[in-house]
Amino acid sequence: MGFGFNLFGFPLLILATVGLLIYFFATKKKIALKLLAGLWAVTICIFCLGLFLENFRRPISLTKQVIFGEYRIDTTFYPGINSKWQYEHFKFTITPEDSLTFYLTRKDTIFKTYTYKLKYSSGLPDLWSVVNDTAYKLLKHPPILYRGHKKFYYVIRSDNYGNMFFRKQK
Repeated sequence: MGFGFNLFGFPLLILATVGLLIYFFATKKKIALKLLAGLWAVTICIFCLGLFLENFRRPISLTKQVIFGEYRIDTTFYPGINSKWQYEHFKFTITPEDSLTFYLTRKDTIFKTYTYKLKYSSGLPDLWSVVNDTAYKLLKHPPILYRGHKKFYYVIRSDNYGNMFFRKQK
């Protein structure tokens, strides 16, 4: 539930419970038991809702097998001419052999490919960089991974094209 509930909520809940029980035994009024049951029902509902919502705050867990595949520019980040142009000219594939093939394209026609050996950071499959990028400087900066609850994407910073947002297609 969080630090705020533990520090303030739990002692207040216990105090309210003891107070309502004392009130019930002193007066024998059933309203005290109804309030107590309602208080605990609300507390349990809030606790369960917190546990449920906690699952949506955790980012997706990635393995090497999950990141294998083809990546294209996601034009929904910044729709317009620049993202459409990037979509028509760049894509890459990550393979199980720890290699990355970067494609320069014109619409659907590939006119140049660059293949790189990948180096993973600290054994994490979601953080990688290319070993040698001497032929083509687009991958000069390591990609940055952003993970949501169910999706993830890479941002590659390019000196010539700005940030390029790649999302897995296949």
